[in-house]
Amino acid sequence: MKKPHPTRIFKTPEELFNAWKEYKEHKDSEGRKWVKVQYVGKDAERVEDIPPMPYNEKGFFVWYKEKYDKYIHQYFDGTYDYGDEFLGIVTHIKADRDDNIITGSLLGFFNANMGNRITGLTENVQNTIIEQPLFPDE
Repeated sequence: MKKPHPTRIFKTPEELFNAWKEYKEHKDSEGRKWVKVQYVGKDAERVEDIPPMPYNEKGFFVWYKEKYDKYIHQYFDGTYDYGDEFLGIVTHIKADRDDNIITGSLLGFFNANMGNRITGLTENVQNTIIEQPLFPDE
């Protein structure tokens, strides 16, 4: 078995995945900051709606830096030299993020335009303008 690089933050892909799961739990609990209070029914019963929170890579980077005081972006942007062993888990994390944002957008919890931009789902439309004279030269 290949020995991990000595300065590497995550020794195995499983450690990175566990950090991602911990981040998701943090984001899910962070929804309490954005609680929507509604009063429902004839007796105006107080109901709190906790919105779902989107997962994203940049939020993961910030959370990890604030919690563990280490930068982890290099695992995602390919600037590390740790081999291909993290490629599968990074792909899985990105797919998990996209699934969260797309589902939240489709259900109306997140802004669809922002979700499309974050996940790279953009519609490419090309408009071609052809100028034609009103009175052609004869």
